[in-house]
Amino acid sequence: MTDERTWCLDTSALINPWKGYYAPDLAPGYWRTLPEMVMRGRAVVSEEVREEIERADDGLWSWTQANISSWHPLTDEVQAVVTEIMARWARLVDSRKLRSRADPFVIATAKVVGATVVTSEGYGTENKPQIPYVCGQLDVQCVDIFEFVRLAGIPLV
Repeated sequence: MTDERTWCLDTSALINPWKGYYAPDLAPGYWRTLPEMVMRGRAVVSEEVREEIERADDGLWSWTQANISSWHPLTDEVQAVVTEIMARWARLVDSRKLRSRADPFVIATAKVVGATVVTSEGYGTENKPQIPYVCGQLDVQCVDIFEFVRLAGIPLV
């Protein structure tokens, strides 16, 4: 039985599997199932995640262009939640290295649409916040990629 909740994918839920343990040649089912989930509304991916993937330019960008037909837009409601997140956890984004720029948008999108965040980030703390920590503070569910695969019933082959 699969869990029918909606999932909000962090950039790491795409980049890390692509480059490693769920690479397309090792786990083609992961890459076949994600576009189906997006198309059916079971998974959402923020436009800001798309921008991070585009900058990486490692083959994943070409795959997303061909397979992900819909990106969750930056709505006024998402922007309002991002503003709240950044007011409290400005260190969530590393502005010097332009890393984790999508993180507050992933969390905000999940909060707005009632989704569970999927990320490979560690938990973090108040002083060194990461996605799971901020999600916990905002009552947004968050799971790692392995739990996502199990709960969503994603076949790997």
